[in-house]
Amino acid sequence: MRVPALAVLLAILAGVVALAAPQSAGIMPVDEVRPGMVGVGRTVYAGQNLEEFRVTILGVMRNVIGPRRNLILARLEGGPLANTGVIQGMSGSPVYVDGRLIGAVSYSLGSFPKEPIAGITPIGEMIEDIESRAPRSASAVPALDWPATPAQVFEAIGRIVRRAAAPIGPFGDPVEFIGPASLTELVPQLRPIGAALTLHGFEPAVAAGLEQAFDARAAAPEAPASTASATLRPGDPVGMALVRGDFEMGATGTVTHVDGDRVYAFGHPFLNLGPTQLPMTEAHVVTVLPSLDSSMKLASLGRVIGTITQDRPTVVGGALGDGPRELNVTLTLRSRGAEPQRFEFFVLDDPSLTPLFTYAAVLNALVAWERQTGVLSINVRGTLSLGDAGVIEFDDAYAGDNALALAASSVAAPLGTLLPNPYRRVAAERLELDVEAAEEEVWSTIERAWLDTVRPERGGTYQLHVQLRDYRGDTRTIEVPVRMPTHVDGALTVFVADGPSLQDLERRELRPASPSSFADLLTRVREARRHNRIYIRLIADQPGSVHDGRVLPSLPPSVQAAVGADSSVATTPVSRAVVGEWEVRLDRPVRGSHELTLRLEPAR
Repeated sequence: MRVPALAVLLAILAGVVALAAPQSAGIMPVDEVRPGMVGVGRTVYAGQNLEEFRVTILGVMRNVIGPRRNLILARLEGGPLANTGVIQGMSGSPVYVDGRLIGAVSYSLGSFPKEPIAGITPIGEMIEDIESRAPRSASAVPALDWPATPAQVFEAIGRIVRRAAAPIGPFGDPVEFIGPASLTELVPQLRPIGAALTLHGFEPAVAAGLEQAFDARAAAPEAPASTASATLRPGDPVGMALVRGDFEMGATGTVTHVDGDRVYAFGHPFLNLGPTQLPMTEAHVVTVLPSLDSSMKLASLGRVIGTITQDRPTVVGGALGDGPRELNVTLTLRSRGAEPQRFEFFVLDDPSLTPLFTYAAVLNALVAWERQTGVLSINVRGTLSLGDAGVIEFDDAYAGDNALALAASSVAAPLGTLLPNPYRRVAAERLELDVEAAEEEVWSTIERAWLDTVRPERGGTYQLHVQLRDYRGDTRTIEVPVRMPTHVDGALTVFVADGPSLQDLERRELRPASPSSFADLLTRVREARRHNRIYIRLIADQPGSVHDGRVLPSLPPSVQAAVGADSSVATTPVSRAVVGEWEVRLDRPVRGSHELTLRLEPAR
């Protein structure tokens, strides 16, 4: 009789072990979930220890997130929940009923709830939402027009966040309830719990802008040493890195389900990016910060252990293993009288988000080590490597109260223009910057300009004299040889200007062609107007056309008519055309403009 008794004992122990190992548990479809069921949830409140909390099912709301999108409503009990309510960072915490996984804690009820009532996203919908998805499109809508100010960048980030974190409401099919009819009153109050935002190494002013954009407070605890293996358990914290390296920004949530190397988490979107490539990281929960408004886990990011490949309405998920491609940024900051500071960090690879977070990270490095008020002069040099698309070079200078923001914007602008382009996928691989800063005003003003003759001839070359006055300094004159066109009749304007003034003229009057190809767009980016250049343009008051993305100036009437008759290519007439152009690089920013009006004489 001892053998059968031993067998029975072993069977009982096996059953206990099975209940204690939810990662191997089966899945309960939402159709089987009923009010009154009692289950258990798992999450980490501190360190790496999984803890359980009690879950009582209140009902099931069908079609509440969208057509055939359901939500299980439940009351949570145990641990710190009576004091904290539903906690930011616990979204994704798995819930089991009778040892079977029903879904992820994912939604909370409005502000200042009196008890921890949460929405649970059914696991079946999470798995379905993440499978068989197409790769990310090569194009995306630009987040904003560049160059941009800090306020515009933070607002652009905020728009993306608000789109993903909006309260839910009934869409499509009528909402159906399994459970008390009073559940209908809770629908407008349900919103994604939200990830726990992590900022490490960010200067307070930049951190405040990012926190406002994410509508969340950020934690900055020190990360502990990484564990030896890249494994995750249901209920473990998991991180996503937006910026990592010498300073870090990201978010943490909770793992719902692990199937081999595939990881399902959150139960709601992070930024609702769809197919994406975000670094999946280890995460460490330090503690829970209670709040009457919204309690949150204080957590930090660890090493990269995989890639987040989907950010969907019901799930954030990916695979353990190698991390994704990122933009590698190195920035050397040189200030007079101080040792150079070198920073290295990585920014996520995303057509819309890479420019925004590169801007925030570069601005953070500059603001943290340079004064934010008062005069400042900045020189920026560097390169942006775009793989087989080539290299963008930076060589510009800024001065004044907004020099830091202008410098960060000039670096992010090529990314904001090229990454979301409609022509082809662009790989931003490496950004290397060398920044020199001085706490003084260093700039010059264009005071006047003149030619060394009063009777210029067609085809002749003359010296253009440009007089500059340095800030709190003397005047100086530079000379530029300028060749007159041979085919222009009538008035000719010599326009001498700084970069912004020329850009404004081009937008208002010269109507430059829109890029018609990636090569066109790349050329425009490389020829962007800079602040440390004097631009010289000869402008003729003669008609021309913008044809197939190119400016064709001073066309004869017959040619102009033929060009305009080509309906296969977009053509726009222009009344003024550039017939000559030069530029001069200075060692400082230049401001102002000057115009000369000439009438060319026939060549002798």
